[in-house]
Formats: sequence, structure tokens, C-alpha cells
Amino acid sequence: MKALWDWCRKNRHKPLKEQHKELCAKLLGYYQYFGVRSNYRALETVRNHAVRVWHFQLSRRSHKGGISWVKSEKLKSDFPLPLPGIIHNI
Repeated sequence: MKALWDWCRKNRHKPLKEQHKELCAKLLGYYQYFGVRSNYRALETVRNHAVRVWHFQLSRRSHKGGISWVKSEKLKSDFPLPLPGIIHNI
């Protein structure tokens, strides 16, 4: 989760579409590697952390103040992050 925080911080000035594409790829790779049956709660925790971190880092893009949660909800509907899934049925 620390690596996710650092990545969001370093890439917060990229366009939203590019950030979304890379963040989705990172989350899908994480889900595919750790997606075993007993690990679903941890996958949800990582996704929730990614949502919070992305919101926080997007709020830091401007000196005018952070983005509101209303705008953040609109961003989540426009750029949805993938939901975790069980890949390996061990």
C-alpha cells in the first residue's frame, strides 16, 4: 500500500485518463497475483485504500483546495476502479 501511495503522489499531475488506466492495471495485477479464495477481504482493503489515496492525491493537485467528495463520487462513476475478484480457487 505504501508503493501505491508513492505512485499516486508521483503521478498525480498526469491526465486523469492516463492515471486511471495505469491504476486499473496495477490493481488488476494485484488481484491476479493475490486473488485466492481466503484473501478477498484483503483485496477489498487494497481497493478501498486505492480510492482514498487517489482522492487525496488528486486533492493536492491545486492550491485552490481539495476536491469535494461530491466531485470525487462523480470521478468514481466516470473512472471506476476494478472490483476485486477471486482468480485462483485453491
